[in-house]
Amino acid sequence: MDITRFRFKTLQARLLILLLIPVVVILLLGGVASFWYARGIMLDQWNESAVVKLQRAAHYIEMRLLKPVDLLNALFQASDGDASIISPEQVTGFLQFMEGVVSVEYEPLRSPQSTRERGMPDMGYMDRMNADMQWGMRFFRSKIASVSGPRYQAGKDGQTVTMRITLSGPSEEILGHLAIRMQFDYLLKDILALGWWQSDMACIVDETGTYMAHTNMTMADRRSLGGSDDPLEQAILKKMDSQSFGTVTSQGHPPDMVAGFYKLDQVPWTIIMFADGEKILGPIVTYRNVLAFGIFVLAVLVLILIRFHMCRMVGQIQQLSTKAEEVADGDYGAPIPVESRDEIGQLVESFNDMVKGLEERDHIRNSFGRYVDPEFARTLMKHPEAGQLGGSRRKAVMLMSDIRGFTSLSENLDPELIVALLNQYFSHMIEIIQSHHGIIVDFYGDAILVFFDPLDEPLQDTAWRAVRCAFAMQEKMPGVNRELKEQDLPDLAMGIGIHSGQVVVGNIGSRTRTKYGVVGPAVNVTSRIQARAEKRQIIVSESVLEKVKHRVSVIDSTEVDLKGVDQSMTLYVIEPD
Repeated sequence: MDITRFRFKTLQARLLILLLIPVVVILLLGGVASFWYARGIMLDQWNESAVVKLQRAAHYIEMRLLKPVDLLNALFQASDGDASIISPEQVTGFLQFMEGVVSVEYEPLRSPQSTRERGMPDMGYMDRMNADMQWGMRFFRSKIASVSGPRYQAGKDGQTVTMRITLSGPSEEILGHLAIRMQFDYLLKDILALGWWQSDMACIVDETGTYMAHTNMTMADRRSLGGSDDPLEQAILKKMDSQSFGTVTSQGHPPDMVAGFYKLDQVPWTIIMFADGEKILGPIVTYRNVLAFGIFVLAVLVLILIRFHMCRMVGQIQQLSTKAEEVADGDYGAPIPVESRDEIGQLVESFNDMVKGLEERDHIRNSFGRYVDPEFARTLMKHPEAGQLGGSRRKAVMLMSDIRGFTSLSENLDPELIVALLNQYFSHMIEIIQSHHGIIVDFYGDAILVFFDPLDEPLQDTAWRAVRCAFAMQEKMPGVNRELKEQDLPDLAMGIGIHSGQVVVGNIGSRTRTKYGVVGPAVNVTSRIQARAEKRQIIVSESVLEKVKHRVSVIDSTEVDLKGVDQSMTLYVIEPD
């Protein structure tokens, strides 16, 4: 199932699911893998330990069981070449006194007396003695021909094991059989001391699976392995058919029981050891529980860490979203605090820069409108007084242009043509004004009021900038008229007036709509001077001429009385030098 296809309502839920689930899955897979690995190692160790214990137990059983055989071999080898005669009575006497031996019986195939009676009935005394001596010589020169498998018996004398040893003479003839009956508990004596019997249950079975001994008293009525249809015992029997030793586990995790078996080499018996799976795998069960608890604690810690850092990140993202909505409504407010230097911190910082740029752009648009060159507007914004509502009194240079005869011209044109003509004219003039860093205060019909703010430059440079702007505007008019003529529109002629004086410069308006402009008597004087200019003329006041007189040519001058001005003024018509 692809969890990424689900729709998450919040980023926090998405991050919690997409981050926590993989972490928990990785921890669980790692824990399960380590558990199974450790479980396999511990089971292998128990298997090896069980086989070693069973092998040692089998060795001790065979060693005690075959001890009489070893004694017989030693007696026969010691008597070889000795003139002394070892009788069967002496042999049985030796064996009878061995530890763990219950009884020893010798069963000859024939005796000296029976030989005499059958073969030599009239034999004299010396002949009989010779015959007895010859039979005795054959016995002490005999050897063990074979040893039969021990036969387990449980009777009034307790649990015993009977072993039959066949003896043969020098000529390989069978002389007789020794039946040695031994205590079964004696065979198990050293096994109990080895510690392998300390399992929950241990037993010895013969080749048919019949119980010969077991330690569990609850199994006293059991006769054979697998008789109760127990799956574990059935598995042991099946494995015993193909292997001489091994281990078997029951079902469950951990298994309910584990068992190991080992077949004796010299005796057709099998030793089986059972143990409780929880005891054998106790450490791994503890490891599993500790691992599960550790994974849970680690998952909780990861959840806490993810949630802690994620809440900070999601909180900043939510703050960004809320701030974006406020900016969309025009409320810029204070910048968002940058709390980190990671990608989220960089995003917040970039967002603040973006909002600052938007606020600056809107402020430029609201303060300076579309009538100021953007680069010059940024220069204005570097001055605190330019961006605040209010103004300051200082000297500036004003320029006003007007189309001569436009009133009568507009009476003969359709309104659409008038607007198209003005738009085309203004587009060229505005471009020139902005290139000379002039600030358009307003449009009065076909007239344009522009002022040039000194800012950080001398007023002489500002005046020269205004004069150059007027020259450029007049130089552009032939090209404008050519475009108008191609559109069957009438030619235009423009008069320009320039004046320098003290004005109030600043943002005029309200907090919702402001305009960067100028007010004062000097503005009115500029309008009066512009009204005196003829077609294609540029007229400047004496205050302007004093600042640019070395850069222009004066072609005419006149003294006039202007409305609103107490004293007469001298105006100058100028052209480029």
